[in-house]
Order: sequence, then C-alpha cells, then structure tokens
Amino acid sequence: MPRGQRIFFEGAHYHITDRGNDKGQIFADLEDRFQYLSLLEKTKKDFGLLIPAFALMTNHIHLYLVTPKANLAEAMFALNNDYSHGFNRKYGRTGHLFEGRYKYKLIQTDKYSLALTRYIHLNPVKAGLAAKPEDYPWSSASEYVGKNEGFTDKNVVLDTLGDSPAASVAKYLEFMSEPIPGKFWRPFEKNRNAVLGDRDFRAAHSPHNTDT
Repeated sequence: MPRGQRIFFEGAHYHITDRGNDKGQIFADLEDRFQYLSLLEKTKKDFGLLIPAFALMTNHIHLYLVTPKANLAEAMFALNNDYSHGFNRKYGRTGHLFEGRYKYKLIQTDKYSLALTRYIHLNPVKAGLAAKPEDYPWSSASEYVGKNEGFTDKNVVLDTLGDSPAASVAKYLEFMSEPIPGKFWRPFEKNRNAVLGDRDFRAAHSPHNTDT
C-alpha cells in the first residue's frame, strides 16, 4: 500500500472539519440541524463509526470520528453527499455547499483524544454561542454530563478517566475547567490535513503536514 494512503486504517481517530463554501452558512434553520444530525447517526450505523464528540456551528462542523473499518473517505462522502443534495433541493440551490473536501487530522489517542473533545465542546463557548459547553444544543457536550442522551460514543473518552461513571465525569469537568496550553489548542485550529502525535506516531502515519 502506498505510504500516502496509510492515513486511513482500522481503529484510526480523526478530527474532521467541514466548512461552508465561501464561508457560507450550512444550516439555514433548526430543521437543517436536525437533518444533519439524523444523517450523521445514519452514517455512523451504515459505516460502523464511533463518534465520541461533535459540534455543529454556523458555517462549519467539528467531528471526532473513529473508524473501526478504515472507511473514513466513504463515510464522509455519503454524509456530505446526502446532506448537500437535501439542502440544495430544499432551497432550490445548485453547486457546492461545502468548501472543497473536508479536512482531517489523524490523532494519537492517548495524547490528543481528551484535548480534541475539549476543543470541540468549547468551540461554541469561544464563539459566544453558549455560556457553558453543555448549554449548547448542537454539540455532544450535554451528553457527557448526563443532561441529554444521544448517539455519541462518549465512553471512548470517559472510560479512560476513571473507574466509575461519576469519577469519569468529574475528571472530564475538571479537565474542561483547566487553562488550555496553546500547544493543545492551536493544532486543532489549523484548517489543513495533519497528523497529531509524538515523533514515532507521526513517522508511521504522516503523508501530510504534521504537528506536535
């Protein structure tokens, strides 16, 4: 297999970002957001994905995806194709809804999975859309604190934090409240494909630009 394809493998963890074309909105009303979440759940089932975290913003999306079957490209094509066609039919549009292909970062789980979850859940807060992550209705943050139940695979993250559900949630909330070192925030903000991890991880899986 060519080295450039090693970014896709079984059990890989990814940070996915998808942006509206020309910075345009990809959700025009509440129905659009519900439709995207419905398709996201369908894609999860159809392709056997795990989804530890997500946040739907106004003109972009953040997803934390795990691919047990090494099928990221197929899953994202199905999700974006279904949503884009439905959106265009609803509003009488033509052309691309999303700005080119989605961007993805392959992450080393023991180093970045919790940091990625925090980044995704704090995005609406940093954008001024909610006072606390769990107050934002279009992310998975509320599921982490037991406020809502959905299709998020939160245990991918929480099971690494404690020996009981209560201990795991307490540790998660403690981590969310800590000051965020720039080195654990800036890499997620870069709108490009990358591999995030230590030197050995990047050497094994780095067909794209890399970050530490």
